[in-house]
Amino acid sequence: MTTIAFFGATGGCSNACLTYTLLNGYNARALARTPAKLTALLLSQPGITPEILSRQLEIIEGDATDIESITNTLITNSNPESAANGACTLVTSIISGLGGAPTMSFTKESKCGTIQMRMPALPHIQLSNPHITEQTTRTLLAALAKIASERFASFEAYRQVAPRVTVISTTGHLPGNKDVPFWFRPMYSVLLPIPHADKLQMEKLLDKEVGLGHAGVLAAGVVVVRPSFLTGDHRVPVCQGDEGGERPGLEKVRVGTERDPAIGYTISRALVGEWIFEEIVKSGGGRWVGEKVTITT
Repeated sequence: MTTIAFFGATGGCSNACLTYTLLNGYNARALARTPAKLTALLLSQPGITPEILSRQLEIIEGDATDIESITNTLITNSNPESAANGACTLVTSIISGLGGAPTMSFTKESKCGTIQMRMPALPHIQLSNPHITEQTTRTLLAALAKIASERFASFEAYRQVAPRVTVISTTGHLPGNKDVPFWFRPMYSVLLPIPHADKLQMEKLLDKEVGLGHAGVLAAGVVVVRPSFLTGDHRVPVCQGDEGGERPGLEKVRVGTERDPAIGYTISRALVGEWIFEEIVKSGGGRWVGEKVTITT
């Protein structure tokens, strides 16, 4: 049975993807520090009911920097003896939209001798934890390695059922921000270097693990989704064009890769979630494995 694991599901893109996943009848597991917050966000989505949540979603309370929390989210059966050959049953796929909470800052840290102080600076985005994406990626890889070594008779047995990993990153990683419209490049350079640095470290960790080949834990492959500048909140539309205006649908999404990026200004969080559902959850994501996919409208 297909079961999708979600990390960072209180974020807009992941919450929208989880919503589409549940509305289309799939089972899901989501790690959340505050389950009540995730439940409230989902119930605010059109079509999501308490019955759907009770039937299709299991929320695991915990932290994505904790190996045990991630392990509990990835393993779907609590009794290993219930699975073939005594091995544990894993989720089919992992969707991660983890990231730090952003705030606007007009100062930066500066050291004057032995005194640390904050100095005026150009407006830029600070994160509650500027290394959260890097930390949680390290924890995910460690959890997969632990599962492979402790819960399977051999690494080959693990590789046969290893989940595919999809992460939400950002545009702006190419040299000179060449995957960003020209008029947006100054904003990306000044406003977003801190969150972008964290996402880039996530990508480097995944690239390094993929580079290990058969010795790595990412046996089913990785898909990196790089949306353009995000707009809107977590809520998915009731229908196309509702509430007084045409909403861009998937037919308006332009898709590229790192070799030939799709360059655009913005894309809504709900549309990112819908694209990931259609291409990764519903279609399996095979065509995008190994790619850094840029999506924009």
